[in-house]
Parts: sequence; C-alpha cells; structure tokens
Amino acid sequence: MGLLLCLARHGETNDNAARIFQGQGGSGLNRRGRAQASRLAERMRRSPPASIVASDLERAVETARIVSEACGVPVELDADLREVDLGSWTGKGYDEIAALHPEEWAAWEAGLDPRRGGGETYAELAVRVGRAIERIAARHGGGDGERILVVSHGGAIKSWIAKLLGVSPDGLRALAGVANAALTVVERDSRARHRLHSWNDAAHLEGLVVEEHSD
Repeated sequence: MGLLLCLARHGETNDNAARIFQGQGGSGLNRRGRAQASRLAERMRRSPPASIVASDLERAVETARIVSEACGVPVELDADLREVDLGSWTGKGYDEIAALHPEEWAAWEAGLDPRRGGGETYAELAVRVGRAIERIAARHGGGDGERILVVSHGGAIKSWIAKLLGVSPDGLRALAGVANAALTVVERDSRARHRLHSWNDAAHLEGLVVEEHSD
C-alpha cells in the first residue's frame, strides 16, 4: 500500500451553522465543532498519522491542533489548502448573495463553476490543492502505508477529489457534500497515481453530523 492521505474537513463554525459563506475568512470552531474535532482526534489516535498538515485558516488550524494534542504529532501549515477564495461573497449569507449577485448565484445553484465574487473557480481551487498534495507527498511519501492527516475545507476537498475522478467542475454536485470533521482517504502510490478508498466517512461523528454547508 502506498501513502495514505486522510483528508478531513474542519469542525463546524458559527458561520457554517448560520449558512454564511466563509471562503478564506471566518473564525474558529463553535462548541459542536470542537466536539467534532475531538471525535476526529480520538479516531486518529488509535493509529496516529506520521504528520498533520493543515490549511492556515483559523477553523482548520484549531481542528488540526485538537488532533495534534491527542496524537502527539505537530501541525504543519500550508496556505494552498485554504478554502476557495469567494471574493465579495465572503461573510455573506445565502439570501444576501442571491439578492446582490443574482447571475452568479443562479449559475452556482445550477451546478456551474462561476468565479464567485471575483474570487476563484472550483477548477482553480483543485489545481491549488493539488500543489499542496504534491508538496506533502514529496516530504512525507516514504513508507508504504504511511498515513498523513490533511485538514482542509469542504470545497477544497471536494474539488480535488472531483479532479482525481475526472468529474468536471460543473459536475461537483454529483458528489455528496463533505461533513464537518468527516474523513476522505486517498492512496497515492510510488508512481503518483491516486485511488479513492473512502469518501465523507463520518462513522466517528454519531450524533454530531449536521447538514453539509458549502464553502
């Protein structure tokens, strides 16, 4: 078995719960988010990762540090693991966006890949996350079966997985959303080929799974 990339979304935030687009803004975890991160930490502690690499956004850093404390593994930060840049959508709720940016909202609701708020497209996001994965693999891709925990964001994880599977950015809705603190596991072999082992695994989150919130 090759390198195992365990991709986890951060725990819930107040903006998630209020259906506000965070993008590269937002703050740390709420009470439920910290509980979700603790469940993730307990699951990872049973077979600790060799390394933990996280987005440098506060909600991802806080999630990663909770796992770090449980596993005794330090956290590295990589800005390329950030969520999609939403430009002027950042910090706004669904109704406000629909009123302020009706054409972009309609395109996104239809499952297309517009440049929301002047920020990034999902296609660009997938390339950026892919750069981070390449760096992680170059640093940590030594032993067979080595596990690396990558703490990132819903849109970031989904976009990269969709690119691996050959799903176009306009087809992202074919993949279920990523739950807060859920795990997606991808194996990477010595030839840099990837194989999806699990998607949105929330078995450790019984009683704490809520409806997926985008971005």
